[in-house]
Amino acid sequence: MPEDALEAVVARLDTAMSRVEGVARTMRERVRRAEIAAVEARDADVDRANLAEALDQARGREAVLQDAAQAASDALDTAITDLRDLLSEKG
Repeated sequence: MPEDALEAVVARLDTAMSRVEGVARTMRERVRRAEIAAVEARDADVDRANLAEALDQARGREAVLQDAAQAASDALDTAITDLRDLLSEKG
């Protein structure tokens, strides 16, 4: 094979290898971005789960507080009724 032909083949091979390396670099970057996106999505799922759990706990506390408020209101109503009855007996 003549020297010029060999040089041409080597140059084409070098160009092809450069293109392959460029494509490989691009693919590695895409994989890296996909991995980052997957981690962010997983973190978002964890955050949503934590927020849902906190909301459930807050709703549970709200129900307990509402029950306590109703019990206090009932006790006040009873006390007011008792006081009125007592005042009307003395009046």
